[in-house]
Amino acid sequence: MKSSITESGIYSDRLRRHLWNLEKYAELMEAMRNVVSDSKPVRLRSDLGFKLNSMGLVKLEGNSCTSRCRLYEEYFRDRL
Repeated sequence: MKSSITESGIYSDRLRRHLWNLEKYAELMEAMRNVVSDSKPVRLRSDLGFKLNSMGLVKLEGNSCTSRCRLYEEYFRDRL
């Protein structure tokens, strides 16, 4: 199923800015791809989890991460 999130929505600038930042750092991009592609919390290296959490993209649950919100999950699953 194709995501219904468009590039012209009210959060489009914020989402594109996050995507642009992830694309600059291959390890962060791969880590975020892992988070949004799994329905269960994903264990990441602590530095990657910390950085994604600091960006506001994930929630830390112990030593594992989940997407901060469904919007991020759907947007990044479609684009990473």
